[in-house]
Amino acid sequence: MRGTLIEVLGAERGSSLYTFEWLNNRVRFHLDPKQCEGGVFLALDENGECIGHTIVRMEGSGQGLFATLYVVPGARRTGVGESLVVVGEAWFRDHGATSVTTHTHPDNAPLIRLFARRGYRLSPVNEDFVSLRKEAG
Repeated sequence: MRGTLIEVLGAERGSSLYTFEWLNNRVRFHLDPKQCEGGVFLALDENGECIGHTIVRMEGSGQGLFATLYVVPGARRTGVGESLVVVGEAWFRDHGATSVTTHTHPDNAPLIRLFARRGYRLSPVNEDFVSLRKEAG
C-alpha cells in the first residue's frame, strides 16, 4: 500500500499518511472474517517473491471495493496488474457483488488505464480522488 502512496503522492506525503503499524493492521483487518468480508491476493514471481498485490472487500449492499492494487515497477506491463484485477473480480462475483469500485489519485494514469480497459467508468470525487466503477457481471 505504501508503495502506491509514495509513487502517486511523492515520498514525503506518501510515507507520512499512514504508519507501518496502521498498514499492517489494515492488511490483517482484510484477512479476519470477524472484522471484514475481504481478501488479500499476492502475485509471486518464479522465485516466490511478491511482485504485486490487491486487497479487496465487500462494502455492503453488494458493493465491492478494490482497496488497493500495486505491482512492483520491474513487473509492470507484463499482465500482473490485469491478473490481479481478474482475480479480484472473480472474488467479488463469488461474494455477490453487484458493482465494483476503486479509488485513486487523478494523476495515477496507469491504474486508471488498467481499470478503464476492463470497463470501469471514471468519476471525479475531489481534487485528491477519482472513482472507477463498473457493474459486476
